[in-house]
Amino acid sequence: MSWKESLLQMLRDDVGRGDITSKAIFPKGFRVKGAAIAGEPGIASGLMEAKWLFEQRGLKVSLKAEDGKSFRRGATLLEVSGDAIRLFEAERTALNIIGRMSGIATEAAEAAAIVRRAGGKAKIAATRKTVLRWFDKKAVVAGGGFPHRLGLYDAILVKTSHVRLAGGVCEALQRVRRKAPGKRIEVEVCDAGEAIEAAQCGANTIMLDNFPHSEIARAFKILNAAGLRSKVRVELSGGITMRNLGRYAKYGADLISMGSLTHSPKWLQVSMRTKAL
Repeated sequence: MSWKESLLQMLRDDVGRGDITSKAIFPKGFRVKGAAIAGEPGIASGLMEAKWLFEQRGLKVSLKAEDGKSFRRGATLLEVSGDAIRLFEAERTALNIIGRMSGIATEAAEAAAIVRRAGGKAKIAATRKTVLRWFDKKAVVAGGGFPHRLGLYDAILVKTSHVRLAGGVCEALQRVRRKAPGKRIEVEVCDAGEAIEAAQCGANTIMLDNFPHSEIARAFKILNAAGLRSKVRVELSGGITMRNLGRYAKYGADLISMGSLTHSPKWLQVSMRTKAL
């Protein structure tokens, strides 16, 4: 399902057989103008999707902010005008998209700032712990993050379960290369020993998942001593939140993935103010 089909399905789920409240109050052809107002500062995301959705209802839309850019509390994000019933039918779905996506983008940007303040270089990455897959991933990018793989189909990530069932890190890597030659390969490892093994067997990226801090430090130390650090990207993952991110950033990883960005994001407050035309 495309993002446009997903948006239309969200709208259909909300509207059902029609907005019975608005139909009871407004005469046919009654026109209004609305403005989406930010209740707090943040990074915009979802505006293009909201614009497209309103336009599908025959409404005229003007964007007043830009996806990926910051805005202040009280800022007008978009203006929409046209038939009142059609506007109110699409209002909540559009605001839901803006609120969720802008909240994710804002937290992704804040996470990136935490990494910089800690002296790290890591890119903040999304995970597959999403509710609105495509929209959530796009919002992370709007906040300056890395989307990671969208699904199981577009990148190779050898998980610890794959490794265990294949009989080891190198065996799993060899099988992947035979079936998917030329593809970049990321391997999730469970300790420093497996991290070295994955690097020696040619993994492009190593994911240190749910490692205690002592084991993260040990993995980096061994990779550096073996001259392998420059040949492989390192990703930290597992239980990383805004509160503990700074400590993880200090290790010098290339990626830090945060499921919390998308599985339980902060909702950015945005409301619609309307007036008759």
